Amino acid sequence: MKAVFFDLDGTLLDTLPDIRRAMNYALAAYDGEEASEEDVRRYVGRGLHRALSQAVVEKHPKGLDEDEFELMFALMLNAYKRHPVVETVPYPGIPELLAELKEKGVKLGIVSNKADTVTQEIISSLLPSLFDFVSGENSRYPLKPDPSLLLHGLASVGSSPAEAVYIGDSEVDAVTGERAGVLTLIVSYGFRTKVELEENGINSPIDDVRALKEKLESLL
Repeated sequence: MKAVFFDLDGTLLDTLPDIRRAMNYALAAYDGEEASEEDVRRYVGRGLHRALSQAVVEKHPKGLDEDEFELMFALMLNAYKRHPVVETVPYPGIPELLAELKEKGVKLGIVSNKADTVTQEIISSLLPSLFDFVSGENSRYPLKPDPSLLLHGLASVGSSPAEAVYIGDSEVDAVTGERAGVLTLIVSYGFRTKVELEENGINSPIDDVRALKEKLESLL
């Protein structure tokens, strides 16, 4: 394997507390109810815009028109951009795993549905100088589960899909990897539980970073 690519939220980093803070800031400004961490865990996976849209359905019963929603989203995104790394941390063992892969000459990449500016800032703050390719949501490629951005990232580091592994924590990632023709590993220590993943047809998700490391070592 030449390359290992990762999802970001729920795979490399626990970002829920900071996403929740920004979301609740925006909801409160429009008299919405507060979202719990478990609520936010359910919302995320397909970009912050969709996550907030789901939150509004549940936490703002009166609803918002399109213009009001876009203003609310701008408020949330601005709050998140200002403070993206307050409580966000890598999952235990992730920095060491990444360092070991890089030392072995493996190309490392991130493909996220999070806004690209926020993705870049978080990585530069918490996991700098480790990745050969990092991209979040941008206007050139559709969001996952469309595989276009993953395929672009692999090509940019000189890897074919057959020479790569993609790692994520959700059914969205499972579909993305399948559509890209990339061997895909799904972890259950992130934003989806093992039960939730299995209910979505994902067999034998990986329970912790140590097991992920062992699996990668067997492939490399």
